[in-house]
Amino acid sequence: MARTTKQLIDENNEKRKQLNEEDLEVYEDFLLYVRTDLRVSEHETEVILMDVLDHLLEAVSHGSSAIEFFGHDVKGHADEILEELPNESNKAVMKMVMMGVSYFYSIYFIVSGIVGIFVDFKTPLISTLLFLILVPIGGFFIIKMLFNIIQRYIFDKSQYKKFKETAYAGLVVGVIPAILILVPHIIFKDMMRVYIPWWIYLVIGIAIYSVYKISKKNGQN
Repeated sequence: MARTTKQLIDENNEKRKQLNEEDLEVYEDFLLYVRTDLRVSEHETEVILMDVLDHLLEAVSHGSSAIEFFGHDVKGHADEILEELPNESNKAVMKMVMMGVSYFYSIYFIVSGIVGIFVDFKTPLISTLLFLILVPIGGFFIIKMLFNIIQRYIFDKSQYKKFKETAYAGLVVGVIPAILILVPHIIFKDMMRVYIPWWIYLVIGIAIYSVYKISKKNGQN
């Protein structure tokens, strides 16, 4: 019986505990580099990571080290493997974006509905619609850029690694959302303000959250 993605991840987590500290660090760099390459499906990624780990454990049991196993070029070894796997382009990114966006939308509508119970307010229709349209687009670029930042610095062993990662990630996470929120509001904030009953926000939010939970459960399975 074929193992699920979650089963493979759990098995990998347990098996790699057999490695010593030095070999574990090398393998985990390889693992993180492969996992952050979003061109390959998650399941295919976990299958190859499990296969490599099994071969690595065998090599280690015969006296080899992890760095020797990877030919002293972990990144090059990983790139060769990734080139051989089916390229699904941006499918994985879109999956993460849709999961994140559906969760965000559900919270946005539910909170708006709860606020609407106590406070009557008119919704700036154009800026709100534009914002909701731009969120998944922005999310797509944020995820791709964050994963690229992680991949870029996995094998960077300099003392400034954490600082550089944090600085670039901070710019991505800070600037793009700020643009998505501020630009539509500034340009269209006073155009087509309409009253939407609080219960409509709640119904939409709960419906989206239900879809999110179902999708998340199916994804885990």
